[in-house]
Amino acid sequence: MDGLPSREALAAALAEMAAGRPARALPTLRALAAASPGDAAVQLNLGMALMDAGHLAEAEAPLLAAAQAAPQHPEPCFRLARLRHLRGDPLAAESFYRGALARAPGHVASLAGLAEVARSLARPEEAVSLLREALLHAPQDAGMRLALARALVQSGQAAKALEELALPLRVGGPAGRLGAVWAEALRARHGVEEARARAEEEARAHPLCAARAAGLAALCEAEGRGGAALSAWRAAEALAPEDPDILAGLAQSLARHRDHAAALDAFERALALAPDEPGLRVGRGEQLWRLHRLSEAAEALRAALRDFGPDERTRATLALVLVSQGLQEEAMEEAEAAGGENALLLGLTSVGPYHPEAGRAEALAGRARALHQRLSEGLLPYTAPPPRAEGPLRLGLLSAHFGKHPVGWLTVAGIENLPRDAFEVDVFSLGDRPGDIAARFRARADAWHLIEPGTPDAVLLERLRAAQLDILIELGGHGQGGRVRLLRHRAAPVQIKWVGSQASTTGTPNIDWMLTDRWETPEGFEPFYTERLLRMPDGYVCYAPPPAAPPVAPTPAGFSGAVTFGCYNNLAKVTPRVLAVWARILRALPEARLVLRTHALGDGPTREGFTARARAAGLDLARVEMHGAVPHDQLLAAYGEIDISLDPFPYTGGLTVCESLWMGVPVLTLVGSSFAGRHAFSHLSNVGLADWAVFSEEEYVAEAIRRASDIPALAALRAGMRARVAASPLCDGPRFGSNLAAVLRQAWEGRDGPA
Repeated sequence: MDGLPSREALAAALAEMAAGRPARALPTLRALAAASPGDAAVQLNLGMALMDAGHLAEAEAPLLAAAQAAPQHPEPCFRLARLRHLRGDPLAAESFYRGALARAPGHVASLAGLAEVARSLARPEEAVSLLREALLHAPQDAGMRLALARALVQSGQAAKALEELALPLRVGGPAGRLGAVWAEALRARHGVEEARARAEEEARAHPLCAARAAGLAALCEAEGRGGAALSAWRAAEALAPEDPDILAGLAQSLARHRDHAAALDAFERALALAPDEPGLRVGRGEQLWRLHRLSEAAEALRAALRDFGPDERTRATLALVLVSQGLQEEAMEEAEAAGGENALLLGLTSVGPYHPEAGRAEALAGRARALHQRLSEGLLPYTAPPPRAEGPLRLGLLSAHFGKHPVGWLTVAGIENLPRDAFEVDVFSLGDRPGDIAARFRARADAWHLIEPGTPDAVLLERLRAAQLDILIELGGHGQGGRVRLLRHRAAPVQIKWVGSQASTTGTPNIDWMLTDRWETPEGFEPFYTERLLRMPDGYVCYAPPPAAPPVAPTPAGFSGAVTFGCYNNLAKVTPRVLAVWARILRALPEARLVLRTHALGDGPTREGFTARARAAGLDLARVEMHGAVPHDQLLAAYGEIDISLDPFPYTGGLTVCESLWMGVPVLTLVGSSFAGRHAFSHLSNVGLADWAVFSEEEYVAEAIRRASDIPALAALRAGMRARVAASPLCDGPRFGSNLAAVLRQAWEGRDGPA
């Protein structure tokens, strides 16, 4: 405190808080609180500064101390109420708000807070009454008027809400919040389309009004006009660059457009203005994850849980971050803690399949059945289009991955080889996807429907149904950008799941078939799926090798005399059991090396944690190379550094297997029971290399040692590998297209058969 007397020190800290710099006030306030634990003013201001700086977990103790030291003062009770509200406990917040009002019946902020609790608990009429009382005490409070308008909308009084908003729109107010409430009121009064048209007209008439621009952005999003929404958010930001709600809207829009670096910047600017907003904290963590800054993401999300308490979205996102770091056990714990539908989805698709136990087919099937039951509630009625007497079937494809993505590489050759006289193809692309693969889909498509980012489910369902499809293939699953859950309401007489987060069954009602093959789902696997199994005669995918792939390099062991193993899969797939098996292989082959490449290893703390786990598993780190992400062409070239790819388990490689084989490198895989556990087995079998698939860890170790001991055989296999793969059904587009046409016709003709 630089020798300042305590009152002067407190005044200096209060000045920092008043200037919007609560973090700079904290050292002084902490010191004062330690010196005077019974000083109500010090404890209260310490609690307030902690809240304003976003340290909610620490704020409760000083606020409780202030309430005890000043039992008649309303402010500690109000701050405790606000704290509990932010941490997701509205009933406790309500009690503290009422305590503040008991001490000061006209405490305006407590009346407003109590109204917000009432609104969140679906008691809008009570909220309206409380806010009208608050406005008697503070008639010029713009924020209060906005809260009243929102409560009026919720209570079915949209016209009155618009009347309340006329004054703030004319004289100004918190632009982001004003725009959001105005958009809500317009939608409730006029419907989405007319509301958006009115907002456009208002925005043109008032081009310098940030609130109207923000409201227009929200209405464009509600109508599925993601590009127009982003433009409107940028206009609002230009007019009000320090409005946290506008920055939050911009950040979310950028995230939907996959501009994660720009979204992170917007989230961080918003957080600097509103550090106690939980949605901003979680949004920032999500963008850090998307940018592969995994350790930062994990810490940001853990801090949000500490400050705001248990939250499904935060825990679900943290589970995704942890599994990306290769922490399967910790990820499953967070997934289970998320609870509800999130726990089922994470356990079924994004976390469970990577876990040695939860990834078993029986465990996944149990989650799928529970999800199926949950999603079977409230299904919307569906009327099928009139049956076609003749002519081609109308086939729809729905995905966010028609560009440079594994889905595109594994499906485009099959789609473009479907006979044109038998199938019309409608592509519903969730976002505009550039590149050669997208161009190939466009060339085959009879109709191309661009679905803008953020399009609401109701709007997308209407567009799908309006197309009067016969068959709809979903290519996204429950993963990033996937909309498979929407299809529980049915958009076509026949609905099929294919590729795209196809780790197991979807557990989604009205998904009729899973496109598969005899290796992925042999006879007897039917109980593990909520869909019927539509088996292709060869493999279930058709690989489109990249035209610019470098030539196959000679086997490195031919020069070094010792085999180099490699794994270029995501760290999520590398479990402790995988590390232990790899350690056994390297111990048996003292000259062998192992090369790992994945984006997660480019994150320093994640790499350190993985290194510690690898060392604990017995891996000789002097013989292990670890690399982060590189551009795709460099990744393909890096297969020239390895002789054998070691496939992880229980979630095996998919596209990585195809790429490894194309680059001449055979893949050793351990076959599991789930769909994800049999990807590599399917691809290897499809190219005539089923003998590289084993069924136990003992066999995996023995086969790796045996193969590594015959370098001439490896060299011979490598020399003919690309020609083998090119000539196999894995890359035979015309053959696959003909087979796909046959099974699609089978699904169409069996649409009324038993489920």
